[in-house]
Amino acid sequence: MFKFVVTGLIAWTAIFSSQAVMADGPVRVVRVLDGDTVRVSDGRTVRLLGVDTPEKGEPLAEEARLWLVEQSLGRVVTLEECAEKDKYGRTLALLESSGRKLNLKLAGAGLAVPMLIPPCANTVAESVLEASASALEIRRGVYGSGFYDPVPHYRAGEIIGEKGVVFGKVLNIHRGKKAVHLNFGSDWKTDFTAVLFKRGQSRFRSLGLNPEDLVGRNVYVLGKVKQYYGPRIIVSGPEQILPLPVELP
Repeated sequence: MFKFVVTGLIAWTAIFSSQAVMADGPVRVVRVLDGDTVRVSDGRTVRLLGVDTPEKGEPLAEEARLWLVEQSLGRVVTLEECAEKDKYGRTLALLESSGRKLNLKLAGAGLAVPMLIPPCANTVAESVLEASASALEIRRGVYGSGFYDPVPHYRAGEIIGEKGVVFGKVLNIHRGKKAVHLNFGSDWKTDFTAVLFKRGQSRFRSLGLNPEDLVGRNVYVLGKVKQYYGPRIIVSGPEQILPLPVELP
């Protein structure tokens, strides 16, 4: 399933270009094409921004479509849309129905994974990541497979060479010449670290996100665990770090 997240992101990066997000008037959803695409009453096809559901024939694809049918079909929704369409002519937008942003609800239901492409996804990036973390926490939807069984950061050394999910609190951050290190323990030579090289740092910046904001947060880190001065995962983008929502006082 992790491979699905990465390949989907690469493909969409190549085909999508946008400059801004703008509000649009209310429209009615007249057809649900799949788990993340609808047709609205003015004739446009709308692709939900910031999320990606399984493709037809993949596990949970039909469940995602039926969820969107229940939440949107025949209802009046408002759109916050990208200024430019994708190469298929689809509008990319946030769908809001009765005060609920369906993009975030879909991610929170575990029926979609984050797919964050700047600049339009900047408006929803943090919320989508947190919604996905909440779904992973209770192993809902796409996060129900064995791949997503979280390993505590102090046991990350047990899955060296494997793809998986490491869970813990980011203790501190170190900015080196070549990489940013999110440290989960007091000894960087032996404890688990999430490492962001230039590519990872650039993707965070492009989405208006700062790795320093993760310090003190409980997060899930997705990827292949490697051994280099302790276990580590190299992070190429925010989709690999899902922070649990901050509890309000």
